[in-house]
Amino acid sequence: MRKILVYASLALSICTSSSAFATDQITILSPHRRSIQEEFVPKFKEYYKNKFKTDVTVSWLDQGGTSDDIRFLKAKYAKDPKSSGIDIFWGGGLSTFIELNKEKYLAKYSISPTLQKHIPATLAGIQLHDASQSWYASAMSSFGIFYNKMILKIEGIPEPKTWKDLANIKYLDNISTADPRRSGSATTMDNIILQSLGWEKGWELLTAIAGNTKKFTHSSSDPIKSVVSGDTACAMAIDFYANAKIGDLGPKNLGFSLPPSQTVIDPDPVAILKGAPNRKTAERFVEYVLSAEAQKLLILPKGQKDGPKLAVLGRMAINDKAYNDTEGRRTSDINPFKMKPALQYDVEKAAKLHRILGDLIGALHIDTHRELKAAWKAMIKRKSHEKDLAEFGKMPVSEKEALALAEKWDDNVFRNKTINNWYDFAKSKYSAIEKGK
Repeated sequence: MRKILVYASLALSICTSSSAFATDQITILSPHRRSIQEEFVPKFKEYYKNKFKTDVTVSWLDQGGTSDDIRFLKAKYAKDPKSSGIDIFWGGGLSTFIELNKEKYLAKYSISPTLQKHIPATLAGIQLHDASQSWYASAMSSFGIFYNKMILKIEGIPEPKTWKDLANIKYLDNISTADPRRSGSATTMDNIILQSLGWEKGWELLTAIAGNTKKFTHSSSDPIKSVVSGDTACAMAIDFYANAKIGDLGPKNLGFSLPPSQTVIDPDPVAILKGAPNRKTAERFVEYVLSAEAQKLLILPKGQKDGPKLAVLGRMAINDKAYNDTEGRRTSDINPFKMKPALQYDVEKAAKLHRILGDLIGALHIDTHRELKAAWKAMIKRKSHEKDLAEFGKMPVSEKEALALAEKWDDNVFRNKTINNWYDFAKSKYSAIEKGK
């Protein structure tokens, strides 16, 4: 009898212990850099414990970049159309979420009335959520040029102020750029140039910048590292990567410029995925990310009260209370609630071109970079780089044709055949230019 009582007592103890340590779960798929994860996840766990009186376990997934994360998610839904087994998709820019919504991967969610008071429908002319309430902007980003002031001074190169500056031959081998097939921010910057200059002139500039580019990288953070280390002097960059490093190393050493009349503010959304296995926890995560408490992590310096502990995040928040509560303490004077966008960005067009643009640049600029560089250097040697720029930047498709091709881009046989044709076009073009034909 004593043994039975002992076993019963032990079983009760185990059950009680399991109950006491039961936790809620959430799985997040995100291309966000590690500093976002390291600041937001611990704070969310702390918030969750205080508000809901239970712990939460956070699983963070990243396949190496926005495009890779999208492919991963599509593969998950291909296996089970009802649920990917993932709760949240966070980050990657607006074009990403337009694509995910088109695929019907996002779930509708209406944020609380409290948040609605502090988050407008539009900000600086930018939409902060879609009409179906399938995604919400969690931050806003601007795009410009990040540069190492010391390297530019040593090399005798002027500080870049416009996208066109990066085509100047003084920047030869002093630019680092991310591969848009892996970086959503790189795709957005390429789209900005194409929309601001038009398809033909835009490609001329992008191809000249590719000629000056020392290397294309897999991650959008790698060009930043290249500039900080002095391996290159400049990089096309999203603001928060640049601002974080300027905050760490000082404005005397590093700079960031927003090209006038070519500046775009892009919302960076968060969304609950269709069939989220932990729907309630996912809703709570979205509420937290949009709260003033969490938004302060984006705009305050490291070590400030309510600010990040490990790194400057350097982003623009979308909650007005976060700005009202931090006057005089923020890392930047930029306040989107007082801004007007300089360029009207066609988000729908950018979203349609998103995937095809990465493959087009991959074939014309990256996979044929050696041939492109040889042609560019030959043009410079002949002093014909300005006269022959139209031929150098010539593309195998018009914008209208590219938009039409995008409708067929899910057909992998068609897609690969088209990319191979572009690759052959590029090699032939650069070979002819190098030889002066």
